[in-house]
Amino acid sequence: MKINLKNYFLTILFLVVFLLSCTFSSSAVEQNPKILEIYHWWTSGSEKAAMDALVGEYLAKYPDVTVLESPVAGGGGLEMRQVMHTLMLAGEAPDSFQSYPFGLIPYWQADMLVAIDEVWTTEVREAVPDVLEDMCKMPDGHYYAVPCGVQQAGVFFYNTKVFKENGLSKPTTWDDFWNICETLKAKGIDPIALGDKNAWPLTYIFRTLTASEGIKYYEDFINGKVTSESHPQLVDSLEKLVKMGQYFNSDHAALTWDEAMGRVVKGEAGLSIMGDCGAGEFIVAGKEYPDDFGAFYAPGAADIFGISLDVFGLPKGAKHPEQAMNWFKTIMTKEAQSAFAGPKGFIPARTDSVMAEGFSNYQIDESAVHFQEAKYYRPGMWSGTPSTFMGKLTDIISQEIGINEDVAAAAKAIANLENETEWPKEWKLTP
Repeated sequence: MKINLKNYFLTILFLVVFLLSCTFSSSAVEQNPKILEIYHWWTSGSEKAAMDALVGEYLAKYPDVTVLESPVAGGGGLEMRQVMHTLMLAGEAPDSFQSYPFGLIPYWQADMLVAIDEVWTTEVREAVPDVLEDMCKMPDGHYYAVPCGVQQAGVFFYNTKVFKENGLSKPTTWDDFWNICETLKAKGIDPIALGDKNAWPLTYIFRTLTASEGIKYYEDFINGKVTSESHPQLVDSLEKLVKMGQYFNSDHAALTWDEAMGRVVKGEAGLSIMGDCGAGEFIVAGKEYPDDFGAFYAPGAADIFGISLDVFGLPKGAKHPEQAMNWFKTIMTKEAQSAFAGPKGFIPARTDSVMAEGFSNYQIDESAVHFQEAKYYRPGMWSGTPSTFMGKLTDIISQEIGINEDVAAAAKAIANLENETEWPKEWKLTP
Protein backbone atom coordinates (compact mmCIF):
# COMPACT_ATOMS: atom_id res chain seq x y z
CA MET A 1 0.00 0.00 0.00
CA LYS A 2 1.30 3.42 -0.97
CA ILE A 3 1.49 6.06 1.74
CA ASN A 4 1.09 9.71 0.89
CA LEU A 5 3.96 11.14 2.95
CA LYS A 6 2.62 14.68 2.77
CA ASN A 7 -0.75 13.69 4.19
CA TYR A 8 0.93 11.47 6.75
CA PHE A 9 3.11 14.26 8.12
CA LEU A 10 0.16 16.68 8.11
CA THR A 11 -1.86 14.18 10.13
CA ILE A 12 0.97 13.73 12.64
CA LEU A 13 1.37 17.49 12.92
CA PHE A 14 -2.35 17.94 13.53
CA LEU A 15 -2.29 15.30 16.28
CA VAL A 16 0.71 16.92 17.97
CA VAL A 17 -0.93 20.36 17.87
CA PHE A 18 -4.18 18.88 19.17
CA LEU A 19 -2.47 17.10 22.06
CA LEU A 20 -0.46 20.18 22.96
CA SER A 21 -3.64 22.22 22.83
CA CYS A 22 -5.36 19.81 25.22
CA THR A 23 -2.35 19.88 27.54
CA PHE A 24 -2.22 23.68 27.64
CA SER A 25 -5.99 23.85 28.09
CA SER A 26 -5.81 21.38 30.97
CA SER A 27 -2.96 23.33 32.56
CA ALA A 28 -4.95 26.55 32.29
CA VAL A 29 -7.91 24.94 34.01
CA GLU A 30 -5.68 23.59 36.77
CA GLN A 31 -4.06 26.99 37.22
CA ASN A 32 -7.41 28.82 37.42
CA PRO A 33 -9.80 26.47 39.21
CA LYS A 34 -13.03 27.79 40.69
CA ILE A 35 -12.28 27.96 44.40
CA LEU A 36 -13.92 29.49 47.44
CA GLU A 37 -11.66 29.71 50.49
CA ILE A 38 -13.35 30.54 53.79
CA TYR A 39 -12.31 30.66 57.45
CA HIS A 40 -14.68 30.19 60.41
CA TRP A 41 -14.69 28.98 64.03
CA TRP A 42 -17.62 26.55 63.91
CA THR A 43 -16.18 23.19 64.97
CA SER A 44 -18.67 21.56 67.38
CA GLY A 45 -21.16 18.94 66.22
CA SER A 46 -24.12 21.26 65.72
CA GLU A 47 -21.90 24.01 64.30
CA LYS A 48 -20.38 21.66 61.75
CA ALA A 49 -23.82 20.40 60.75
CA ALA A 50 -24.99 23.98 60.21
CA MET A 51 -21.92 24.93 58.18
CA ASP A 52 -22.21 21.76 56.09
CA ALA A 53 -25.81 22.70 55.32
CA LEU A 54 -24.81 26.24 54.31
CA VAL A 55 -21.98 25.02 52.07
CA GLY A 56 -24.39 22.47 50.63
CA GLU A 57 -26.76 25.26 49.57
CA TYR A 58 -23.86 27.03 47.87
CA LEU A 59 -22.65 23.92 46.03
CA ALA A 60 -26.18 23.18 44.85
CA LYS A 61 -26.03 26.49 42.99
CA TYR A 62 -22.36 26.32 42.00
CA PRO A 63 -21.37 22.63 41.75
CA ASP A 64 -18.19 23.39 39.79
CA VAL A 65 -16.63 25.28 42.72
CA THR A 66 -14.25 23.68 45.21
CA VAL A 67 -14.90 24.98 48.73
CA LEU A 68 -11.84 25.08 50.96
CA GLU A 69 -12.89 25.46 54.59
CA SER A 70 -10.45 26.32 57.35
CA PRO A 71 -12.22 25.95 60.71
CA VAL A 72 -10.19 27.22 63.66
CA ALA A 73 -11.37 26.07 67.08
CA GLY A 74 -10.95 27.80 70.41
CA GLY A 75 -11.99 30.74 72.55
CA GLY A 76 -15.33 31.61 70.97
CA GLY A 77 -13.56 32.73 67.80
CA LEU A 78 -10.58 34.34 69.51
CA GLU A 79 -8.05 31.95 67.99
CA MET A 80 -9.45 32.38 64.48
CA ARG A 81 -9.50 36.16 64.78
CA GLN A 82 -5.81 36.08 65.65
CA VAL A 83 -5.10 33.88 62.63
CA MET A 84 -7.11 36.21 60.41
CA HIS A 85 -5.31 39.28 61.70
CA THR A 86 -1.98 37.69 60.73
CA LEU A 87 -3.22 36.69 57.26
CA MET A 88 -4.75 40.09 56.54
CA LEU A 89 -1.57 41.96 57.50
CA ALA A 90 0.47 39.57 55.35
CA GLY A 91 -1.77 40.15 52.32
CA GLU A 92 -2.88 36.51 52.34
CA ALA A 93 -6.56 36.99 53.09
CA PRO A 94 -9.01 34.20 52.18
CA ASP A 95 -12.08 34.90 50.05
CA SER A 96 -14.25 35.36 53.12
CA PHE A 97 -14.13 34.87 56.87
CA GLN A 98 -16.49 34.75 59.83
CA SER A 99 -16.60 37.66 62.24
CA TYR A 100 -18.78 39.56 64.64
CA PRO A 101 -20.03 42.76 62.96
CA PHE A 102 -17.85 45.10 65.01
CA GLY A 103 -14.89 42.79 64.51
CA LEU A 104 -14.80 44.02 60.91
CA ILE A 105 -14.38 47.69 61.81
CA PRO A 106 -10.57 47.63 62.26
CA TYR A 107 -10.24 46.11 58.77
CA TRP A 108 -12.63 48.70 57.36
CA GLN A 109 -10.62 51.47 59.01
CA ALA A 110 -7.45 50.03 57.44
CA ASP A 111 -9.12 49.89 53.99
CA MET A 112 -8.92 46.09 53.93
CA LEU A 113 -12.58 45.37 53.15
CA VAL A 114 -14.72 45.59 50.02
CA ALA A 115 -18.31 46.83 50.18
CA ILE A 116 -20.92 44.27 49.11
CA ASP A 117 -23.93 46.55 48.55
CA GLU A 118 -25.07 44.51 45.54
CA VAL A 119 -25.94 41.59 47.82
CA TRP A 120 -28.41 43.74 49.76
CA THR A 121 -31.10 43.92 47.10
CA THR A 122 -34.55 45.39 47.71
CA GLU A 123 -35.87 41.88 48.27
CA VAL A 124 -33.23 41.14 50.91
CA ARG A 125 -33.69 44.48 52.71
CA GLU A 126 -37.46 44.00 52.88
CA ALA A 127 -37.00 40.55 54.44
CA VAL A 128 -34.39 41.58 57.05
CA PRO A 129 -35.30 43.71 60.11
CA ASP A 130 -33.73 47.16 60.14
CA VAL A 131 -31.60 46.52 63.20
CA LEU A 132 -29.92 43.52 61.54
CA GLU A 133 -29.40 45.49 58.36
CA ASP A 134 -27.72 48.32 60.29
CA MET A 135 -25.40 45.87 62.05
CA CYS A 136 -24.06 44.78 58.65
CA LYS A 137 -23.02 48.33 57.69
CA MET A 138 -19.83 50.14 58.49
CA PRO A 139 -19.80 53.82 59.57
CA ASP A 140 -19.70 54.95 55.92
CA GLY A 141 -23.22 53.57 55.42
CA HIS A 142 -22.22 50.77 53.02
CA TYR A 143 -22.78 47.06 53.56
CA TYR A 144 -19.71 44.97 54.33
CA ALA A 145 -21.26 41.82 55.81
CA VAL A 146 -24.03 39.25 55.56
CA PRO A 147 -25.52 37.44 58.58
CA CYS A 148 -25.89 33.66 58.65
CA GLY A 149 -28.63 33.79 61.27
CA VAL A 150 -29.64 35.33 64.57
CA GLN A 151 -28.66 34.07 67.99
CA GLN A 152 -30.60 35.53 70.88
CA ALA A 153 -28.38 36.86 73.65
CA GLY A 154 -29.01 36.90 77.39
CA VAL A 155 -31.40 34.00 78.01
CA PHE A 156 -31.96 32.35 81.40
CA PHE A 157 -32.37 28.61 80.70
CA TYR A 158 -33.85 26.54 83.50
CA ASN A 159 -34.63 22.90 84.21
CA THR A 160 -38.42 22.56 84.18
CA LYS A 161 -38.45 19.55 86.53
CA VAL A 162 -36.26 21.30 89.12
CA PHE A 163 -38.50 24.36 89.07
CA LYS A 164 -41.73 22.32 89.37
CA GLU A 165 -40.45 20.12 92.18
CA ASN A 166 -39.54 23.21 94.19
CA GLY A 167 -42.70 25.20 93.43
CA LEU A 168 -40.90 27.78 91.34
CA SER A 169 -42.08 29.76 88.31
CA LYS A 170 -40.58 32.31 85.96
CA PRO A 171 -39.67 35.51 87.81
CA THR A 172 -41.02 38.91 86.81
CA THR A 173 -39.06 40.95 89.38
CA TRP A 174 -35.59 40.72 90.90
CA ASP A 175 -37.16 39.84 94.24
CA ASP A 176 -38.75 36.84 92.51
CA PHE A 177 -35.38 35.89 91.06
CA TRP A 178 -33.51 36.09 94.36
CA ASN A 179 -36.27 34.00 95.95
CA ILE A 180 -35.64 31.28 93.35
CA CYS A 181 -31.94 31.34 94.19
CA GLU A 182 -32.55 31.17 97.94
CA THR A 183 -35.05 28.33 97.59
CA LEU A 184 -32.72 26.17 95.51
CA LYS A 185 -29.69 26.93 97.66
CA ALA A 186 -31.63 25.85 100.76
CA LYS A 187 -32.36 22.53 99.01
CA GLY A 188 -28.69 21.94 98.27
CA ILE A 189 -29.09 22.66 94.54
CA ASP A 190 -26.76 25.13 92.81
CA PRO A 191 -29.12 27.94 91.77
CA ILE A 192 -26.95 29.28 88.92
CA ALA A 193 -24.54 27.12 86.94
CA LEU A 194 -21.54 29.07 85.68
CA GLY A 195 -18.52 27.84 83.75
CA ASP A 196 -16.03 30.69 83.45
CA LYS A 197 -12.86 28.72 82.86
CA ASN A 198 -12.42 30.87 79.74
CA ALA A 199 -13.28 34.13 81.61
CA TRP A 200 -15.86 35.51 79.18
CA PRO A 201 -19.00 33.75 80.60
CA LEU A 202 -18.91 35.91 83.75
CA THR A 203 -18.73 39.00 81.56
CA TYR A 204 -21.59 37.55 79.53
CA ILE A 205 -23.77 37.73 82.64
CA PHE A 206 -22.66 41.32 83.21
CA ARG A 207 -23.68 42.18 79.65
CA THR A 208 -27.09 40.62 80.31
CA LEU A 209 -27.44 42.65 83.51
CA THR A 210 -26.48 45.80 81.61
CA ALA A 211 -29.47 45.22 79.32
CA SER A 212 -31.73 44.66 82.33
CA GLU A 213 -31.04 48.26 83.36
CA GLY A 214 -33.13 49.38 80.38
CA ILE A 215 -32.64 50.01 76.68
CA LYS A 216 -31.59 53.67 77.11
CA TYR A 217 -28.84 52.76 79.56
CA TYR A 218 -27.69 49.91 77.31
CA GLU A 219 -27.60 52.36 74.39
CA ASP A 220 -25.45 54.75 76.43
CA PHE A 221 -23.15 51.92 77.51
CA ILE A 222 -22.35 50.70 73.98
CA ASN A 223 -21.89 54.29 72.81
CA GLY A 224 -19.25 55.03 75.46
CA LYS A 225 -21.37 57.45 77.48
CA VAL A 226 -21.19 55.73 80.88
CA THR A 227 -18.12 57.63 82.05
CA SER A 228 -18.93 58.16 85.73
CA GLU A 229 -17.87 55.53 88.25
CA SER A 230 -20.86 56.50 90.40
CA HIS A 231 -23.42 56.01 87.60
CA PRO A 232 -26.32 54.38 89.50
CA GLN A 233 -27.15 51.83 86.82
CA LEU A 234 -23.51 50.82 86.37
CA VAL A 235 -23.15 50.32 90.12
CA ASP A 236 -26.48 48.45 90.34
CA SER A 237 -25.55 46.00 87.58
CA LEU A 238 -22.21 45.27 89.25
CA GLU A 239 -23.83 44.79 92.64
CA LYS A 240 -26.28 42.31 91.13
CA LEU A 241 -23.38 40.43 89.57
CA VAL A 242 -21.61 40.18 92.93
CA LYS A 243 -24.84 38.98 94.55
CA MET A 244 -25.26 36.33 91.86
CA GLY A 245 -21.83 35.06 92.82
CA GLN A 246 -23.33 33.77 96.07
CA TYR A 247 -25.39 31.33 94.03
CA PHE A 248 -22.80 30.03 91.55
CA ASN A 249 -21.48 26.48 91.72
CA SER A 250 -18.24 26.42 93.72
CA ASP A 251 -16.24 24.84 90.87
CA HIS A 252 -17.26 27.41 88.24
CA ALA A 253 -13.63 28.34 87.47
CA ALA A 254 -12.92 24.75 86.39
CA LEU A 255 -15.85 24.45 83.94
CA THR A 256 -16.56 25.68 80.42
CA TRP A 257 -19.93 27.27 79.64
CA ASP A 258 -21.34 24.12 78.04
CA GLU A 259 -20.26 21.96 80.99
CA ALA A 260 -22.12 24.36 83.27
CA MET A 261 -25.22 24.20 81.09
CA GLY A 262 -24.90 20.42 81.24
CA ARG A 263 -25.44 20.64 85.01
CA VAL A 264 -28.81 22.28 84.33
CA VAL A 265 -29.66 19.68 81.69
CA LYS A 266 -29.08 16.92 84.27
CA GLY A 267 -31.05 18.70 86.99
CA GLU A 268 -27.94 19.29 89.11
CA ALA A 269 -28.45 23.07 88.94
CA GLY A 270 -31.44 25.32 88.50
CA LEU A 271 -30.50 27.62 85.65
CA SER A 272 -27.70 29.07 83.54
CA ILE A 273 -27.38 32.23 81.45
CA MET A 274 -26.30 32.06 77.82
CA GLY A 275 -27.33 32.76 74.23
CA ASP A 276 -29.53 30.48 72.16
CA CYS A 277 -26.65 28.03 71.89
CA GLY A 278 -27.58 27.09 75.46
CA ALA A 279 -30.80 25.54 74.18
CA GLY A 280 -28.68 23.33 71.94
CA GLU A 281 -27.22 21.59 74.99
CA PHE A 282 -30.72 20.49 76.02
CA ILE A 283 -31.74 19.54 72.50
CA VAL A 284 -28.65 17.43 71.81
CA ALA A 285 -29.39 15.60 75.09
CA GLY A 286 -32.85 14.69 73.80
CA LYS A 287 -34.69 17.25 75.95
CA GLU A 288 -37.84 19.03 74.78
CA TYR A 289 -39.02 22.59 75.20
CA PRO A 290 -40.98 23.42 77.34
CA ASP A 291 -41.46 20.02 79.03
CA ASP A 292 -37.82 19.57 80.02
CA PHE A 293 -36.44 23.09 79.89
CA GLY A 294 -37.76 26.62 79.81
CA ALA A 295 -36.48 30.13 79.27
CA PHE A 296 -37.01 33.61 80.66
CA TYR A 297 -35.28 36.99 80.52
CA ALA A 298 -33.74 39.23 83.15
CA PRO A 299 -36.29 41.41 84.93
CA GLY A 300 -36.23 44.71 83.09
CA ALA A 301 -35.17 43.14 79.79
CA ALA A 302 -38.23 41.06 78.83
CA ASP A 303 -39.16 43.53 76.08
CA ILE A 304 -35.60 43.64 74.65
CA PHE A 305 -34.26 41.13 72.14
CA GLY A 306 -30.50 40.76 72.30
CA ILE A 307 -29.03 40.11 68.87
CA SER A 308 -25.78 38.25 68.42
CA LEU A 309 -24.70 38.01 64.79
CA ASP A 310 -22.07 35.94 63.04
CA VAL A 311 -21.30 37.44 59.65
CA PHE A 312 -19.08 36.94 56.63
CA GLY A 313 -17.27 39.75 54.82
CA LEU A 314 -15.11 40.27 51.72
CA PRO A 315 -11.41 41.11 52.23
CA LYS A 316 -9.68 43.37 49.75
CA GLY A 317 -7.34 41.27 47.62
CA ALA A 318 -9.44 38.10 47.83
CA LYS A 319 -8.21 35.70 45.15
CA HIS A 320 -11.67 34.55 44.08
CA PRO A 321 -14.00 37.56 44.49
CA GLU A 322 -16.63 36.23 42.08
CA GLN A 323 -17.03 33.02 44.07
CA ALA A 324 -17.07 35.06 47.29
CA MET A 325 -19.85 37.31 46.01
CA ASN A 326 -21.89 34.26 45.05
CA TRP A 327 -21.25 32.92 48.56
CA PHE A 328 -22.77 36.07 50.08
CA LYS A 329 -25.75 35.98 47.74
CA THR A 330 -26.37 32.34 48.64
CA ILE A 331 -26.21 33.05 52.37
CA MET A 332 -28.89 35.70 52.01
CA THR A 333 -31.41 33.41 50.33
CA LYS A 334 -34.29 32.34 52.55
CA GLU A 335 -33.48 28.68 51.81
CA ALA A 336 -29.88 28.98 53.02
CA GLN A 337 -30.98 30.93 56.09
CA SER A 338 -33.29 28.07 57.08
CA ALA A 339 -30.73 25.36 56.25
CA PHE A 340 -28.15 26.96 58.52
CA ALA A 341 -30.29 28.21 61.40
CA GLY A 342 -32.04 24.90 62.09
CA PRO A 343 -29.09 22.78 63.23
CA LYS A 344 -27.25 25.82 64.66
CA GLY A 345 -30.06 26.62 67.09
CA PHE A 346 -30.48 30.11 65.58
CA ILE A 347 -33.43 31.77 63.89
CA PRO A 348 -33.12 33.01 60.30
CA ALA A 349 -32.15 36.62 59.66
CA ARG A 350 -34.81 36.73 56.95
CA THR A 351 -38.35 36.91 58.32
CA ASP A 352 -39.72 35.09 55.25
CA SER A 353 -37.61 31.97 55.83
CA VAL A 354 -39.52 28.81 56.73
CA MET A 355 -38.97 27.35 60.21
CA ALA A 356 -40.29 23.81 60.01
CA GLU A 357 -38.42 20.52 59.81
CA GLY A 358 -35.06 20.70 61.53
CA PHE A 359 -36.12 23.44 63.97
CA SER A 360 -36.79 22.79 67.65
CA ASN A 361 -39.86 23.93 69.56
CA TYR A 362 -37.59 26.37 71.39
CA GLN A 363 -36.56 28.10 68.17
CA ILE A 364 -40.12 28.25 66.84
CA ASP A 365 -42.12 28.94 70.00
CA GLU A 366 -39.67 30.97 72.10
CA SER A 367 -36.81 32.63 70.25
CA ALA A 368 -38.72 33.48 67.06
CA VAL A 369 -41.77 34.68 69.02
CA HIS A 370 -39.64 36.91 71.25
CA PHE A 371 -37.94 38.29 68.14
CA GLN A 372 -41.32 39.20 66.63
CA GLU A 373 -42.85 40.63 69.81
CA ALA A 374 -39.90 42.52 71.32
CA LYS A 375 -40.29 46.28 71.69
CA TYR A 376 -36.57 46.96 71.40
CA TYR A 377 -33.57 45.29 69.81
CA ARG A 378 -30.01 45.55 71.03
CA PRO A 379 -26.80 44.34 69.42
CA GLY A 380 -24.87 41.94 71.62
CA MET A 381 -21.75 43.66 72.90
CA TRP A 382 -19.37 41.62 70.73
CA SER A 383 -21.56 42.63 67.77
CA GLY A 384 -21.82 46.27 68.77
CA THR A 385 -18.59 47.40 70.46
CA PRO A 386 -14.89 47.34 69.53
CA SER A 387 -13.13 44.04 70.23
CA THR A 388 -10.41 45.86 72.21
CA PHE A 389 -13.11 47.25 74.50
CA MET A 390 -14.57 43.79 75.04
CA GLY A 391 -11.19 42.28 75.81
CA LYS A 392 -10.47 44.88 78.47
CA LEU A 393 -14.01 44.67 79.87
CA THR A 394 -13.59 40.92 80.29
CA ASP A 395 -10.34 41.46 82.19
CA ILE A 396 -11.98 44.02 84.49
CA ILE A 397 -14.96 41.83 85.33
CA SER A 398 -12.79 38.75 85.86
CA GLN A 399 -10.40 40.54 88.19
CA GLU A 400 -12.48 43.08 90.08
CA ILE A 401 -15.72 41.09 90.34
CA GLY A 402 -14.77 37.45 89.83
CA ILE A 403 -11.76 37.57 92.15
CA ASN A 404 -11.96 40.71 94.27
CA GLU A 405 -15.75 41.28 94.41
CA ASP A 406 -14.93 45.00 94.44
CA VAL A 407 -17.82 46.94 92.89
CA ALA A 408 -16.16 50.35 93.32
CA ALA A 409 -12.94 49.27 91.60
CA ALA A 410 -14.85 47.64 88.76
CA ALA A 411 -17.06 50.71 88.26
CA LYS A 412 -14.04 53.01 88.16
CA ALA A 413 -12.18 50.80 85.68
CA ILE A 414 -15.23 50.48 83.40
CA ALA A 415 -15.94 54.22 83.48
CA ASN A 416 -12.31 54.90 82.54
CA LEU A 417 -12.49 52.30 79.76
CA GLU A 418 -15.66 53.89 78.37
CA ASN A 419 -13.96 57.27 78.38
CA GLU A 420 -10.70 56.19 76.72
CA THR A 421 -12.18 53.91 74.03
CA GLU A 422 -12.57 55.23 70.49
CA TRP A 423 -16.16 54.62 69.40
CA PRO A 424 -16.37 54.62 65.60
CA LYS A 425 -20.12 54.08 65.43
CA GLU A 426 -23.08 55.44 67.40
CA TRP A 427 -26.07 53.17 67.96
CA LYS A 428 -29.67 54.44 67.95
CA LEU A 429 -31.73 51.84 69.82
CA THR A 430 -34.53 54.06 71.03
CA PRO A 431 -36.98 56.28 69.13
